[in-house]
Amino acid sequence: MSFEFTPEEQSRVDVANFLGIHLDPIGHVDLSTISVLSAMYFIEFIALCYQFYNRHYPPLRVKNVPLMCSMYVGAIAWFLGDIFTGGLVHIGQSHILRNCKFTLIWLRACIGVYYVTSLFSLRCFSLYYVFCKGRAFKGRVVYLSLGLTVLSIALFGVISMLVPTELTTHYEEIIDMCYTNRNYIIAVILIVWSIWIATAVMSWRMRNIPFCFNERVEIFATFMLLLAVSILNTVCLMYVTVYPASLAWRTALIYTNHVCASVGYWIVMGEATYNCMFHRAEYLQYWVTTLKEDEMERQYEYSTDLDNDIILTLVGNSEPTATTRSMFAHTLESQSLEMTKVDGSSSPQTQNSAYL
Repeated sequence: MSFEFTPEEQSRVDVANFLGIHLDPIGHVDLSTISVLSAMYFIEFIALCYQFYNRHYPPLRVKNVPLMCSMYVGAIAWFLGDIFTGGLVHIGQSHILRNCKFTLIWLRACIGVYYVTSLFSLRCFSLYYVFCKGRAFKGRVVYLSLGLTVLSIALFGVISMLVPTELTTHYEEIIDMCYTNRNYIIAVILIVWSIWIATAVMSWRMRNIPFCFNERVEIFATFMLLLAVSILNTVCLMYVTVYPASLAWRTALIYTNHVCASVGYWIVMGEATYNCMFHRAEYLQYWVTTLKEDEMERQYEYSTDLDNDIILTLVGNSEPTATTRSMFAHTLESQSLEMTKVDGSSSPQTQNSAYL
């Protein structure tokens, strides 16, 4: 893939101008965009590996690390779809990339936008189910919710593949781009916006729920970020004529899509990950104390042992895991050592105030 201004690229620009399309050539700005966002996703991959390795750490466990891993996979597919269908690279030399039904329908629309949006909505639904309905989000409910989500995406993708290319998307060799039917774009946008409306309703109903760990801020911030992404995509796809031809529009769109998705990811996972790395025992102690003081053990699918020792067990598990036992043994030992350092030792509540 060349990012130099070659004679072939000049010819492509001239043909586009003849068709009435102002085409900015693919160049080093597109290469830098791909490089920067790839580096961002690589850093997130390292963080995700750390989070998965420490997935039994309770403050991370309640963030549903497997779900976040799944969202990361969807974001990568979305990123690749944006690159291949957003005018950042030449696709004519590859038979796979010229298959716009694969790059646009599966990578960008289904596994990307549709899947990531649905999983975010599913996370909101899990909080709504626990805090508003008062039921544990586990077992059959989880499998049914996730199964219906995946099934609906697969069904949409299969139907899109069966529809003639003229009604969905096809490769335009003369300008080396994927052309998408306007009615198909409207159908995808309507699906995404229907998911956002359902998510907005759930978020509104949770506005007065007394969360312990800023979930309300997480929901609101990530919702607004991804809402901004949806608005910009709607504008570009519906009102900008062949937006991949414009360097400004294609650069703005791909940065908005993936920087906002990354910021949303860190809003959800950042605090727990940072404290797992640098204040593991102290933050766990604060986390448990907050649950006990707010009497929110059940809502967070946790309960305390009858001995008043702070041993967490997931609702439905008969015994705490060995990892959980060792973490709490470390926590209690640290607390005991800290309280013997000075006369009259400080209370656990005072020690935890730094994390409020």
